[in-house]
Amino acid sequence: MTKARFWQLFWVLTLSGGCSQVLGIEDAHVDSTLLGAGRGGVAGQSGNGAVKAGSAHAGGDESHEHGVGGVSGSAASNGGKAGEGEGVAASAGAEMGEGGAPPATSICESYCDAVMTNCKGKYEQYRTFNQCVEVCKRLPAGESGDDNVNSVQCRVRQAGFAESEPFLYCKSAGPLGAGRCGSNCLSYCSLMQSACTPESTDGNLEPSYFADSQACLADCGAIPTHEDDPVQYSSSATATPSCFVGNTLYCRVYHVAAGLEQDAPTEHCPHAMGGDPCEDP
Repeated sequence: MTKARFWQLFWVLTLSGGCSQVLGIEDAHVDSTLLGAGRGGVAGQSGNGAVKAGSAHAGGDESHEHGVGGVSGSAASNGGKAGEGEGVAASAGAEMGEGGAPPATSICESYCDAVMTNCKGKYEQYRTFNQCVEVCKRLPAGESGDDNVNSVQCRVRQAGFAESEPFLYCKSAGPLGAGRCGSNCLSYCSLMQSACTPESTDGNLEPSYFADSQACLADCGAIPTHEDDPVQYSSSATATPSCFVGNTLYCRVYHVAAGLEQDAPTEHCPHAMGGDPCEDP
């Protein structure tokens, strides 16, 4: 190499290095984000070049703030990638909760919603929603479409009919069957056998329970009737004549329902058996 050729090559190399530093030109590279990221891909997901260009940092901030694609800002900057559909699933999970759809309403809740809504005033069948639920839990569930059966499902139908004709259907939508959901005595004895037992009334001075359902049905059938007795059951304090007192089946039903609601069988079972105030004056 001649001396002139040496100096020519030296100045070419010196000038090219200076231009690179001044203009900020780096070694050539291929930005993978320009090759077409798939659905769900994140900008700047794989290249140091993308990070240097600032696109991944911007995408990362947006992901961190808004949850785009289900990837945090730091994950996006480091090449994190959400799989297709993961962002949608995460959003749905946040809205619906970990358990997915809300729990279904129980048959007793549906029944009590209907009877408490449609049977009010003098046609009231339960003092409170909780009383209704406690009574409902002691009744046979039955099957949808039940008619003339002592079941919750039968009462659900009656409660629905009561929306337009409460005077006719509330009495069979309540704790008693009124001949449309079993007989009154059958309904009463079903509740008595559940609420008033030797165990639940232990400590009372006198037995406050029936030995079996047959004994209860026989006692119920012997309850006398009076001209001034209520013509249908009502738990309303303003209904007249009152179902709270007197030797009637309605008085007994009121107190067995109260005992279930208050979890106080030792107090209410003697009344439900026909003791004071459910006795002749």
